Amino acid sequence: MLLSNAYRPDPRVEREARTLVQAGHAVDLFCWDRLGELPENETLEGIRIHRYQAVRSSYGAGWRQLFRLPRFWRWAQSQITHQQPEIVHCHDLDTLYAGVELKRQLHCKLIFDAHEHYPALMTLYLPAALARVLVYWEQALLKNADHIISASSVLADEYRRKTSAPVTVIGNAPSLSDFSEIPQHSILQTRSQLGLDAQLGVFYIGGFTNNRALLPLIDALDGLDGWQLHLWGDGHQRAAVEQTISGLDNAHYHGWAEAATLPVLFSAADVIYYCLRSDYPGAQYNAPNTLAYAMASSRPLIANEVGDLGQMVADSECGILLHEVNPVTIRQALQDLSDPLIRQNLGANGRRAAESRYNWERLAQTLLDVYASLSR
Repeated sequence: MLLSNAYRPDPRVEREARTLVQAGHAVDLFCWDRLGELPENETLEGIRIHRYQAVRSSYGAGWRQLFRLPRFWRWAQSQITHQQPEIVHCHDLDTLYAGVELKRQLHCKLIFDAHEHYPALMTLYLPAALARVLVYWEQALLKNADHIISASSVLADEYRRKTSAPVTVIGNAPSLSDFSEIPQHSILQTRSQLGLDAQLGVFYIGGFTNNRALLPLIDALDGLDGWQLHLWGDGHQRAAVEQTISGLDNAHYHGWAEAATLPVLFSAADVIYYCLRSDYPGAQYNAPNTLAYAMASSRPLIANEVGDLGQMVADSECGILLHEVNPVTIRQALQDLSDPLIRQNLGANGRRAAESRYNWERLAQTLLDVYASLSR
């Protein structure tokens, strides 16, 4: 059983679920469809997906969400109790309480899978006092976990100091086969559709959450000859993004990018951008899908010097790291990356890192080893 608060399985949840199904595990995914946009029940690649739709909300609800989450937890508990699972796998802190209750009732094993430092993320949306309460709440719930998985090595080290449960790092990385089977004509066609036949494209593909430094990127493209900006995603900054690009001829927003399109989109870029706000306290724990996707597609990255993100870029020499994120530094990085040889070398470095370390083929076995350890 997997619990996720995202009604669309994010790439991490989807990869883990597919791996478990392929290894012979029965996988049911319970999630909250806050807008009622998708089928209540469906099966995708052997993954049985169940969506809670009785309470409608949004991803910008802030502290009001705290009064709606308990109804999702109760629904998930009632659904899962009847299935008597051996293992409950909770993604992020907002599902962990339901998992703890299920473990208490069913005596099943409990995995806590932390995509990021959740209390730090919530500082963007909750009053400071409530965000601090989440730190203590997480500490109390962690004592019930039989195994902890973290996407971040920095966060994993923090959990090891807080709990005696085994902690395993399973980073955010795609399957290399998804990037090795893309026909060249598909990449060229995508670039042509985006108007990149004679220009360079810098892409941002990801969430528009408030911790992403998106507006400085847009400002950097204002009047920058030879470059176009293309953005895919959704979230709290969407209105600000759309308003800021409205007066620019070389900046374009394309809505949400479905998972199946990501390998082609990343491969069609010249440069991938991913920078976090410097005042975001969770930045040091961030190990994004975007970085691994850029590596797998042999595309250089513009990122900032912070935590896992900065360390991974520095170690693999796959991009340009910014000490400060502002339109001036971003524009300088793009000017440096106008040189095709620099882009080629950085992209090749990233691909070598993807082949040796940051790929799901390697990490899938780590996940299966965690499950095997709990089944003994």
